[in-house]
Amino acid sequence: MKVLIVGGGIGGLALGAALARRDVEADLVERRPSYEDEGAGIVLGPNVMSVMKGLALHEAVVAAGHLVGLARITDASGRVLQQTAYAMPDMPLPATAIHRNELLRVLRAASPAPRHGVTVASLERGADGVDVVFSDGTAGRYDVVVGADGIRSTVRAQVPGADVPSRYSGYTCWRLVVDGHFGDGVVEMWGRGKRAGVVPLGAGKSYVFLTLNAPRRAPPPWKDLAGFRALYAEFADPARSALAAFERLEGLRHNDIEDCSAPRWWSPRVVLLGDAAHAVTPNLGQGAGLAIEDAAALAQLLVTQGPTDAALARYESLRRPRAERIRDRSWMLGKVAQWESGLARSLRDVAMAWTPESVARAELEKVVRDMPGVPVG
Repeated sequence: MKVLIVGGGIGGLALGAALARRDVEADLVERRPSYEDEGAGIVLGPNVMSVMKGLALHEAVVAAGHLVGLARITDASGRVLQQTAYAMPDMPLPATAIHRNELLRVLRAASPAPRHGVTVASLERGADGVDVVFSDGTAGRYDVVVGADGIRSTVRAQVPGADVPSRYSGYTCWRLVVDGHFGDGVVEMWGRGKRAGVVPLGAGKSYVFLTLNAPRRAPPPWKDLAGFRALYAEFADPARSALAAFERLEGLRHNDIEDCSAPRWWSPRVVLLGDAAHAVTPNLGQGAGLAIEDAAALAQLLVTQGPTDAALARYESLRRPRAERIRDRSWMLGKVAQWESGLARSLRDVAMAWTPESVARAELEKVVRDMPGVPVG
């Protein structure tokens, strides 16, 4: 069996690593000319770390990242509204926060090397394979083509009825990485139509994310670094100290927050993975984790059942319900977190503060458990 993976992001590399462990031949193409500094971090929960253990990559992730035990939601003043421990008794691996560049490095070391600056120009399916012509004029024949090329997937158009537009959330996000740690655990602070989050990473750095209600593709509402800091001046520590450590606007990474759900994930010999199939908003911190789970599940099915319609249909039937639950929950949480009305925010904050930690814990467990079809270590 020979597999073509289109897209060299987290999901594509994870699939490459999963197939390599099973001695399955795979080619990987990535349209970007190189991996750039993404200026962002990610938290891999106990569920995802269990999958990484199945790929024999958990130790490398822990070595490059920072173990996180707690997640807190606070108001803008720093008053804790909700606190939840990440640890799961039956999932012994710790949640780990890691710079995206470091996660990509770990995955690249275990995956076939991507061909950069290349994507699919055309493909033609036959009874016993897929003939692919690439954008650089080269060609190849594969048993199955996997679209792991993100929310703006071009492979998605090869699955009839799957190519749908993304949905804009109504808020945008800036991301940055600064030197220093500013407290323990993950902290997300909720303000008026905006949020600030601080996540400790490895190598003594922290990842900061900042959201703002705004029209789609709106220009930044500041002219300089002072204006940027002023926009988020309502936030106390740890956001205040983290922003004080940020020195250059050139270090900002920006994207509008969107999601996308393909009505179908596969057609004969072509299948979608990760954001290409089910991009979710980042409010539950599960987007990359879902892609890694997809990769492990798809690799398992391709090895045990081959690149058959039955295998691809089984993959979608196993993975779609979980992806849709997380997409819907994340969308709702983001809407509530971005409220601007003073009365609505006050009622929300009181309700959250009075919610027992056991209830918050149960909600977290719904997110990190129930990974049907996903092999773990």
